[in-house]
Amino acid sequence: MKRHLIKPRADYQKKIEELGFDFHGDYWREEAYYSFSASEIDSLEVATAEAYRMYCDTAAYLIEEKPELLERYLQLPAEVVERIRDSWDRDELSLYGRFDFLIDREGVPRILEFNADTPTSLLEASVIQWQWKEEMFPQADQFNGIHEGLVASWRDIFPEGGAVHFAGSLEDHEDTGTLQYLASTAMEAGCSTRVLDVNDLILNDGRFTDPSGEAVERCFKLYPWEWMVDESPDGCLAEVQWIEPIWKLVMSNKAILSTLFELFPDSPYVLPCYMSRPRQGRFCKKPVFSREGHNVSVVDLREWEEVVRLAETPGDYNRGAYVYQQYVEPVSYEDRYPVIGSWIVGGEPAGMGIRENRTEITDNLSEFVPHIIL
Repeated sequence: MKRHLIKPRADYQKKIEELGFDFHGDYWREEAYYSFSASEIDSLEVATAEAYRMYCDTAAYLIEEKPELLERYLQLPAEVVERIRDSWDRDELSLYGRFDFLIDREGVPRILEFNADTPTSLLEASVIQWQWKEEMFPQADQFNGIHEGLVASWRDIFPEGGAVHFAGSLEDHEDTGTLQYLASTAMEAGCSTRVLDVNDLILNDGRFTDPSGEAVERCFKLYPWEWMVDESPDGCLAEVQWIEPIWKLVMSNKAILSTLFELFPDSPYVLPCYMSRPRQGRFCKKPVFSREGHNVSVVDLREWEEVVRLAETPGDYNRGAYVYQQYVEPVSYEDRYPVIGSWIVGGEPAGMGIRENRTEITDNLSEFVPHIIL
């Protein structure tokens, strides 16, 4: 894995905006790219597939054997836990998710977290960086079957086609762009689509309708399950086939990292992680429901003393439980710290995107940098 400097395309802003990427700002960067060997990509694919298998096994353990932990750590009402169990037992299909890996100094991908419910950085990882590669390195390859995987996954979920609503915050340009892109992949798979603001969904007698009065029977929501639980527990129980299914709530929080370590302590990809404060060592301290690197800090624990090494990042998630995940020294590439976002689509590894930051904690100001396989 190497980082290279390169001259950006002179008109790249216009080109990516024509593909729907009009929310890029300074987030998409073409001054550099990363190169990987084929064996490095093979290792990442293996790690991604194994990580997803372990997450599925851990979710099964929590749902089937330890539902009380879901109520305790995630503060879920009993009826929502039962709805999760029903969703799991019916094997409701998942569309996608994104693992965040840190490649350690030995080249091993270490799981930082799994963005299982509402992962973004999707359009840039699939279409945008592929366009960049085709122009800049047409003879090279790229770990990127995301678009084709999404279309195939929609066909698996809805083989008969039909109507699918897409709901999210349309006040947010990134959410809107992501919804529109995902709707286009569903249309390519033979579905009809309608994009609307999540606040325009109307709940009445256990059913949702859209503003036109049409029943919402199948809906992709770019809206976190934990927010829905807090704001509308009855909405979580509504007669809707949600994408992502509600069992993904079990995977989409940091508390699962401690159970993952409990079940797979010998996996090279799993970092030690605890729900209670360890006595000593260096750890990354993360809120259970933190997003985009908010309220994350790095601390040195010495008996009962907690020395802050990297101060907690700003955010609104500094309430409730934290997990302590063992700290891994990141590798610096020209004073940048990359995190690999490895995508699972339809249950299979599908491609990756790279975000890099000037600090060791990846947040919503991190920049997306393309890659190739040499």
